[in-house]
Formats: sequence, structure tokens, C-alpha cells
Amino acid sequence: MKNLYLLFIVLLIFGSAQSQFQPKIYAGLQGIYDKGFESNVYGSFEAGAELFQYKFLAPEIGLKYYTGSPNELEILNFDPNPPVGIGKFDSRFKSFVFSIGPKLIFGNEEAALVILPEYNVGNIRTFKRFFNAENNSYLLTEDINNSQNINFWNFSAGVQGNLFDLDRITFSVLITYSTLDSEEAFDNLDFRETSKKYSAGSKDGIGLTLRAYFDIF
Repeated sequence: MKNLYLLFIVLLIFGSAQSQFQPKIYAGLQGIYDKGFESNVYGSFEAGAELFQYKFLAPEIGLKYYTGSPNELEILNFDPNPPVGIGKFDSRFKSFVFSIGPKLIFGNEEAALVILPEYNVGNIRTFKRFFNAENNSYLLTEDINNSQNINFWNFSAGVQGNLFDLDRITFSVLITYSTLDSEEAFDNLDFRETSKKYSAGSKDGIGLTLRAYFDIF
């Protein structure tokens, strides 16, 4: 971890010394496809800066806020006909992380191939709820949550350029593989009021990242 930060700092010093320091601010959205989540997706809002560009190197720093709600699980008793519900689980997570990445750009301002590995470090908080069936409805029986530190990699590739012929604004469309492991964070939460198991989250995922870059300097 320390070696990664040292390498990034060296790249910043070398690159800024060799290029004109003109950062670009970006804002974006990321959606990760996963059938284990409501609407088959979880995602993030993100903001940051491309610090400079020296030849094909354009390092970035950023902040991301991830959120998602895994699918609910309903427990049924199949003895009666039709089956009746005897319990229900739901969950959600949120995560705030800082990212650094040595973005590689091959092309020009009009259109370029982009490769972006990002190292993310921060915190994830997971929430689980258990509902007991009572009088044909579900009543909240237990509500638990936990917070822990996380670190993970994202690997993205795609295109960046002046896609809409706008002055001082460029866009990127990237395919992203994320190793954010929310499943492990959810597994650290255990209910006391029931022995039933409820697995939630995912170990990784593939999705789409959209960003707009603003050359305001």
C-alpha cells in the first residue's frame, strides 16, 4: 500500500515537472450489473480530477460513493396450500472511498483509447433487517449494521474524447471490472433473533462508467 502511494507521488512529481499543470475536474456515474441486487444493479456517484497529461500518462484522483440493495429474501412455509410467508430479510450497503489511478490515454482530444486501473481505499457500512410474519404481515424483528475498512481495485477501458463537440468538455465511456467485495462485508453480520441464513452482496462485477471532464483552468 505504501509502495503504491510512493509510486503515485513519484509519477505526479515527474509528470508535473515535464508537463503543464492543467487539471480537469470530472463527475460521473458507475453502474455494476449483478442479478443479486434490486434492478440487477448497484453503483456509485464519483467526482475527482485528472491532474495533468504527459504524453500518454494522465493520473487521476477521485472520491466515490457506492450504494446498493441486494434482493430481498422471503422464507415460505410450503405445508399449507398456498404457501405462506414466515419471515423476510432485506439489506443495503453504502461505501465511501478515495481512488488513485495512472490513467493511460492513446489518441487525441477528439477520440482516444483509455485504460484506467484504480486503487480504492475507504469504508463500507452494511445493513441487514429481519422481519417476522405476524397476522398476515411482516413486523421488523431485528435491525443490524456494521462498518469496516475496505480496499479494492477497479480496471476500466474504453474511449474518451469530445464526443458531442462541446467547448472545454470531454466525455468517457468505460467498461469497468470492479473487485468491490460487499459479500464479505455482509457475511460479517449475524442475526441473533433467527438461525436462518441470509447471504447478500457480491464479490465483484462488470459494468459501465460514464464521466464528463471539465477543462475549467
